Order: sequence, then structure tokens, then C-alpha cells
Amino acid sequence: MNHYRVVLVEDEIPARTVFRHFIEERADLFTLVGEAEDGRDGLELFLKHKPELVVTDITMPGMNGLEMLREIERSGVRAPQIIILTCHQDFHYAQQAIHLKAASYLIKDDCLSDPGLLTRTMEELAVLADSRDETRDNYLQLEQQVRLSEVEIEQSLFLDMLRSPAAEAKWLRSLEESQLPLHGQGFKTLLLELDRNSLRFPLDQLEELKLWQFAGVNVLKELLGSIGPHKVIALDKGRFLALYTDTLRTGRPSLLEQVLESFAANLKMRCIALLCSFEQGLGEWPEALKRLASAPYPFFYRCDESIGIGEWEQLSSFQRIPEPLSRFWSKVLKKALLEPHLNTAALEQERLSLYRQAMEQSWDPEQVKSLYLRVFLDMSHNVIGADGGAELEADLRKKIERCQTFNSVHEMTCDYFRKLQQLQEGGRKIDASITRIIQQMREDLSYPYKLEELAASINYSVPYFSSMFKKAVGESFIQYLTRLRIEQAKLLLLTTDQKTFEISESIGFENYRSFNRIFKKEAGVSPSDYRRQGTVM
Repeated sequence: MNHYRVVLVEDEIPARTVFRHFIEERADLFTLVGEAEDGRDGLELFLKHKPELVVTDITMPGMNGLEMLREIERSGVRAPQIIILTCHQDFHYAQQAIHLKAASYLIKDDCLSDPGLLTRTMEELAVLADSRDETRDNYLQLEQQVRLSEVEIEQSLFLDMLRSPAAEAKWLRSLEESQLPLHGQGFKTLLLELDRNSLRFPLDQLEELKLWQFAGVNVLKELLGSIGPHKVIALDKGRFLALYTDTLRTGRPSLLEQVLESFAANLKMRCIALLCSFEQGLGEWPEALKRLASAPYPFFYRCDESIGIGEWEQLSSFQRIPEPLSRFWSKVLKKALLEPHLNTAALEQERLSLYRQAMEQSWDPEQVKSLYLRVFLDMSHNVIGADGGAELEADLRKKIERCQTFNSVHEMTCDYFRKLQQLQEGGRKIDASITRIIQQMREDLSYPYKLEELAASINYSVPYFSSMFKKAVGESFIQYLTRLRIEQAKLLLLTTDQKTFEISESIGFENYRSFNRIFKKEAGVSPSDYRRQGTVM
């Protein structure tokens, strides 16, 4: 037998040490040419040494094991024999997906309890490495295409049904063939979606998504197989739809929990789900099923629980947020966030109150997201000049866009506000009392604010108040208040028919002449000329 080169890729140092020892014990047959702690370094080692065997973990920081194997396949170098090591204890239903890329699959604990298991497996694969030829490679590629096509066929049938009434009858016949009831007996639908903010790959990486869709379908089929007739469909953007009937009539209240735990433990994917009950057969509910499967925000107000389809449809008929309520909740959230500690009962109470009203009135999720983002952006002005503020805002926009539930929007905003606080003065938190005053000034400029009065309202001396205020906004109290008032005056001059003296009063100037003088100093022209020019200075 020949001598074979091996690359070991494992991010956990204790495990890597043990596996290295096993391989080195068979120095008569194997040479360990390199070790790596992530897929990127593993790929470099493979391209450098072109080993006959690669032993790799799946879940690693940076490039994971599957991403590395895909890059190895794309490299054009003769493919090695691959052994995947994992902690996943119950992955047999998704094992087929791993076999698309690997020749063998071993549980780490099994290798530790049987020290010879890894090298015995390597020895068996070494023989195959000698005999591997183009015919076998072509067969494996064909097998992969057949397995993936089964998932794609089910997906195509369902998507055709969504788009074309003529395709509906064909899809319903496929349900009958799976022994699902079209009439009379009710059924259940499990709608599941991968948490977009926890994914280790972008959803537009179609090859990666297909692999995990295939694994997810197998997970669901395994869990539903012991319940009764079922059909599992992989939809777009990491969404799955499973239809089933409980022939044992056990109710299975723990099914949702089993599904969520299986995806988290075995696929290392966080997901959200909804179990909907239909009182009649599938033939009576195709339109409701279409709405459920294609809804942009099916989980926004209810998730990880069982619900009747009628109740869900009421929740998914979204309404615009009335503007007065939007302004009201903006103020409430700002006030709650600016408390010294974010995880206070007050903040939680406001979250629950807002959630309750938003759900009862079915507020549009996009508007709810905009409400939270607006709150964050308003408060971010209090960290003027802090390095990283713009990047933080841009990152939050992307994260909120991917949020699928109300609670995730709230939690993401709170998390980023904590980060925002750390930006002030090299990590020192914003003074909550000062920030509340700043927010009050931004929301109501009509009040005649006085430095001494504001300092006394929070028991600060005037010098200390002035110092803390300047640290918060980067300019003095007078400069900041004047700038806010002039900016508001410019806006009102260009967007309303109010007279200049009315504008002066509405933004807190007690003296109209003083307003004209200060406006001309800041804007370079008088208020009347500014309005005529129609130009934002």
C-alpha cells in the first residue's frame, strides 16, 4: 500500500491534538502534512500539498468546512478523499447532504471512545483513493444531481401552483399521492424560515443555499415520518413548508420544539417557525395556503407557536401606523432607551405595550422597522464626531432589514444603542440625564430653555452641566440650541406659509428682531430672502 498525505482541519485545539496523535500513530501509512483551524487555511494547505485525504470539521469560524470543500472542488485539483468530523449526535437524516461532498462521516465522540476508528476509516478510503477514476467521479456527480433535483421538483410544483391557477390541480394530485387529505379531515402546516441574521452565508449564494435546503428537507422528513403522511417543500430565501396529518392523533405539542432544536443542534442554524392548523382538507384551503407560504412577514407578531389559520390571516392584514401614534411611540422609546440601564423593567414594559398595540392593530412591519430605525438615528446625533458612528448606523440598517419578527427588531435596536453609547468619549457612556434634555430640546423648540434652569432640573451645577453637555454634542449649549432653532426655521420657511414672526415664536425666540438678526448671521440672508430664494443653506 502507498503512503498517503493528510491535512487536518479542526478549530478546537484539544480535539485537533487528539486527532493529530491518532494520525501520527499510523506514520507507516499516513503523513500529516499540515493542520489548520479554519477552512481558509485548510484550503491553502490543500492547494500547497495536494493530499490524498482531508479530515475536517464542519462548523468553524471564518470559512466553514463545507465552504472549504466547495472551493476544493472548484480548484480543478484532483479531489481528495474526505472525512467529516462533527459533534452532531443525530445527523443521520441530513447525512445525505454531507455525502454530496464527503466520502465518510464520523461523530467526534465515537472517534474518542474508539481510538482506532479514525485511522481505520482513513485506511479504507486510502484504498479508494488509489482506485478513484473518472467514471466514479461522474457517478458521484450524477447522484448529487438526482438528489438535489428531487427537492427542486417539489419546489417547482409548488411555485407553479402559486403563480398559475391551472397548475393548482396538478399540485393537489401530488398531495393525494402522498396520502394527504384533500377533503374532510383537517391538516397542519409547519412554516419555517432560517434566521437571516444568524446565517453563515448570504442567501444569494445559491449553491450553498441548495445544500442547506436539502439538509433541512431531510431534517423535516425525518421528524414528520413517524407522525403520518407529509410533504416537505423548500421555498425561496431559506423558507420551508411542511404539510402533514397526525394519524396517531397525539397532538404532538412538542413538534415545534423538536424542529427548532434539530435545526439548531444538527445544522447549526437558528430558525423561526409557525404551526398552523386547518380544520378542513387541503382542497378547501389552497388560497390561504398560498398566502401563508408567500407572506413577506408571516412570523412578525407570532412565531414559534401553534395558531389557527384564521387567526394568522387576521394578523397578516397589515395597516399603516397613524402618524400621531408613530410620534408618540418614538418619544416613549427614546425615553426608555435613555434610562441608565437598558435592561430595566421600564424598557421591557414599553416593549410589551408597543408590541401589544402593534399586534392588535396589525401595524405594517416595514413601518415598525422604520419607527425603530428613526429612534436610533435621532439618538445617534448625540454622539457627534464619535468614530464609527456612521458605520454603526449603516450596519443597523442592514440588520433591521433582515429582521423577521417584532422582537428581533426591538432587540437589534437596543443592542446597537448599547454600541452607540460605547462610542462616546472612547467608550464612556452618554450621560443619560443630559441626553434626555437634548432629546427634549429636539422635540420641542418652542420652550424658552435657560442653561441655569436645565442644570438645576437634574441637580447639576452650571459649569458641570455645560461641560457634560459639550461632551455629548460637541458644542456649547447656546450653539447647539441656536443651530437646532435655525435649522427648524429654514424647514418651516420652505415648507409652510407661516409668517416669519409666527415661525420665530414657534421655535422659542421671545424677540422677533433677535430672530431676524441671528438667522441672518447663521444663514447669510434674512428669513424673507431665504424663503424667496427657496434654497436650503
